[in-house]
Amino acid sequence: MKKVVKCIIYLIIMLVLSFTTLMPVFAADYNEAEIKATALKQLGLFKGVSETNFDLDRAPTRTEALIMLIRVLGKESEALNGNWSHPFTDVDSWADKYIGYGYEKGLTKGVSTTEFGKGNADSDMYLTFMLRALNYSDTDGDFTWNTPDTLAKAVGILPDGVDTEKFMRSDVALVSWAALESDLKSGVQRLAKKLLLEGVFTEDDYVLAINLVNEQNPEPISVSSEEALKKALAEETVKAISIDSIGKPVVVTGELTIPAGVIITVNCGSDFHIEGTVINNGRINVMGADSISAEFINYSVMSVQNGGKLINNGMVDLRAAVVKDLGDYGPIGGQFRINGGTFTNKGSVLFRAGLVNTHGGVAIIIDGTFTNDAIVIIDGFFLHIEKGSFINNMGGVVINNSHIFKEANGIFTNNGTLSGGDFEINN
Repeated sequence: MKKVVKCIIYLIIMLVLSFTTLMPVFAADYNEAEIKATALKQLGLFKGVSETNFDLDRAPTRTEALIMLIRVLGKESEALNGNWSHPFTDVDSWADKYIGYGYEKGLTKGVSTTEFGKGNADSDMYLTFMLRALNYSDTDGDFTWNTPDTLAKAVGILPDGVDTEKFMRSDVALVSWAALESDLKSGVQRLAKKLLLEGVFTEDDYVLAINLVNEQNPEPISVSSEEALKKALAEETVKAISIDSIGKPVVVTGELTIPAGVIITVNCGSDFHIEGTVINNGRINVMGADSISAEFINYSVMSVQNGGKLINNGMVDLRAAVVKDLGDYGPIGGQFRINGGTFTNKGSVLFRAGLVNTHGGVAIIIDGTFTNDAIVIIDGFFLHIEKGSFINNMGGVVINNSHIFKEANGIFTNNGTLSGGDFEINN
């Protein structure tokens, strides 16, 4: 009998400890959504059922999702002040102008010819709306409306905390804030900057919203050798690593894995060479130049070379130069070179746009293979295939908002989706 009592007490204690452990995690996620909902409300982009209740623990309706799209497009005043019509019989009178505007502008369709739909918006619908707000097009083949997750993750509007299976208004707040802080397609302008210039909200309100959210970046650990890099990656508490190797590249000759949630930044003027095998489940930032002199332009370079392999399940971000000088110095954005190595992309590769096209992110296939199974977005300077091959497999997407150059000895094979931009073949 004593053993049974002891077992029961033990189980109760374990249950209490489990709930105690879980509660702060839930609270943190919910608090983040509430803070971002408050910031969005301050900008006139998000509303609740009262001044203090955002109703975050229920699913958004289709009508609410459309209204959010209209707001982040900066068109709410136009929608409310116009005369719009729609063929739907199930729309509440207060939502008539929103639905009419969305219908006439081709932003949405109903579930039938006479019904807009009283049901909830799932994550696919909402992510599709936010991607459209960033000027990405499912019509042009940038993504498909019922599978927007890959592109949404790539452009930064699908944070890790979003539940795509049980999509709630709390998730709407997280996605909407992320979209506000993301770049528009093929440009250096953020959605927030666009709305600011259009007078949707004021700069003072935006500063207050930024300060309210107060997102913190992890403090990076600086490394300058393969041994130091491996040691930093072995520490679970380390979430950001800076490669600082001016004059002497960090060369990986063995095998290493970059865990999910870890950011590695190849700092300005530094080189990161992969001659072994690297699996990236996190994020690699390759920085563009932040200064120019007669002797040195300090952009950074990541190179897969001499039989090296890089498998990217996360993100490779080729950053633009941040110099304000608008002169053309040739490629001075973050550079990714494949020189006798192989790169397999199962995540995303972003070429960031610069103030001048040559200031944007660059990838050069000198010799070797770049295989794309996921998504590559070329907003930066160019993808240059000198002597080697770029293979866009079935299911892979290349959004080319800039330039792809193929030399006579280069191979470009497209079995997936290729949209937009210039494609030049030099034979």
